[in-house]
Amino acid sequence: MRATHRRVHLTSRVTRLVVAAIAISVLVPVLGAQARGKRVARRSAPDTTALQTSCAAGKSAACRALSGLFFVGKPIAADTARGVAFLEKACSSGDARACGQAAWMIRTGKGISPDVPRAFALYGTGCTSGDAKSCTSLGYMHENGMGTTRDATQAAEYYDRGCKAGDPRGCANRVTLLDSGRVAGPISAEANAFLARACAKKDAAACVNLGARLERGGRGLRANPSRAASLYAQACRDDLLLACVNLGTMTAQGRGVRRDHVRAARLFTQGCDGGVSVGCFNLAVAHRMGIGVPVDTTRALVLFARACTLGDSESCRRTRPR
Repeated sequence: MRATHRRVHLTSRVTRLVVAAIAISVLVPVLGAQARGKRVARRSAPDTTALQTSCAAGKSAACRALSGLFFVGKPIAADTARGVAFLEKACSSGDARACGQAAWMIRTGKGISPDVPRAFALYGTGCTSGDAKSCTSLGYMHENGMGTTRDATQAAEYYDRGCKAGDPRGCANRVTLLDSGRVAGPISAEANAFLARACAKKDAAACVNLGARLERGGRGLRANPSRAASLYAQACRDDLLLACVNLGTMTAQGRGVRRDHVRAARLFTQGCDGGVSVGCFNLAVAHRMGIGVPVDTTRALVLFARACTLGDSESCRRTRPR
């Protein structure tokens, strides 16, 4: 089966996608609800006039509630631009998370015209006010020169702030910068600490990268295949399919986990079905040789072709006529 080292690079790309999730609190009528066998009275529609008065008075919760109503379009007409405006008002009234949510919509142009400098300023306010994801996103913008000069050192500082404030993606992105050599620092010890912190906060990509370091050892860590397999299994359960393929490889080889070719084939199938090229390659090899699955050379060729389509050059060679 194919070695797993190059898959880590794919994982690194995953860790670099910094998108602040938007979770808008919405106040809408609840009809026909039941509680403990008793009928609950219908909740009246929110008083938008009262909400606007409270928002104008600096009540951030009212501003956030209004933004949700405009995003959903109940009981008032949907208006994304006004929804974002009320999120910005919530931000200026002290709701740090609203700053990051408004910035994300403005930066990506979700229903409105994108405005990168405006988004950059909002992320700055959110980060200063304590929103961890705003700090991470601000790091991403510094790293990529979005709304500001490209500056890896500044990016690392904001990733660090996001990480320490509780955003695992900030930890993972900090590692990427360290490993790239674009910022100074003790690559092994510090990067491993950041990865461990991100993994502990349920960042699946960080768990895979940490597992890759532990699988063979190096970069300041001793080899610990059983721990690596456990981390891959954790990330696989969180639907990071690359982790499933890595776990399948270790399972097929009996490293860090009991050898089980049938289970390995299932893991390769899971990865292949999700578009991981190496999963298709390994499953093709299994079918060609009858390891954990019946011998099926036709199926093997189909899988090599799929892996080739997904960008695996070795699979492309195996599909060419001899």
